[in-house]
Amino acid sequence: MTAPRDTAWLHLRDVRVRYGAAGPEPLLHVGELRLADGEFLGLTGESGAGKTTLGLTVLGLSRRAGAQVTGSLRLAGEELLSAPERRLRQLRGSTMALIPQNPAAAFSPVLPVGVTVLRALRLHGCTRAGARLRADAGMERAGLPPEHLDRYPHQLSGGQLQRVTIALASALRTRLLIADEPTSALDVTAQAQICALLTELRTAHGTAVLFISHDLALLAGLCDRIAVLHHGRVIEDRPAADLVTAPRSEHTRRLLAAAPRLGGPPVPEYGDGNGTGADDDA
Repeated sequence: MTAPRDTAWLHLRDVRVRYGAAGPEPLLHVGELRLADGEFLGLTGESGAGKTTLGLTVLGLSRRAGAQVTGSLRLAGEELLSAPERRLRQLRGSTMALIPQNPAAAFSPVLPVGVTVLRALRLHGCTRAGARLRADAGMERAGLPPEHLDRYPHQLSGGQLQRVTIALASALRTRLLIADEPTSALDVTAQAQICALLTELRTAHGTAVLFISHDLALLAGLCDRIAVLHHGRVIEDRPAADLVTAPRSEHTRRLLAAAPRLGGPPVPEYGDGNGTGADDDA
């Protein structure tokens, strides 16, 4: 019999990330994690759990920072861990992209933001005229006047800069976005706008999103599934509604209990739900 074809858009299996001398335990060890085409997967966990490291590893950037990465990381069936840097540069932008927590870091402070946007589009095959048309259309989809491309980063708010990064992803028709705490520095109105834009990208291009956030309420309202990282390990990976209403891991219950909430059903107390109350993380 032929083995079934892996239909996951992004598939991590036994991915281990180490920095410096290889010790007995990797900083990050993902046994298995899948992201379907067009799916929103939330990734949460305490600070230092490995969330950003996982996102950078998917983009092929942790190796550039000196990490040792082993295992299998496939995007649309293509193995990325053995891919040369030239191939990864082709994929970054055209197929996968990062929405950073601090969007100002993505732009040169001495150049209009449009220079960065147009340069990225030209690098991925657009003509000069075609790049401008795509950039303008992306800005309009992001709810910004195309004239904002002529502004410098300091002339735009944090929410506007974040929308420029999403406009670029839209113009490039990126199929996988790594969103690393993209709303943590924004007010609730700007947060809602960013989440709406990401949802529009899914509708328009089938974009899949790995959304990294400490905000479990935000992830529950936006994502199809939520994965919880703890000490570099995925301890839960379940439909968002199931994870929030009936967490299996003691650590997940702690995260939910610590989350600020204005109302809604009470978070299960320690020991509630399935199991005996002992940590399921071990």
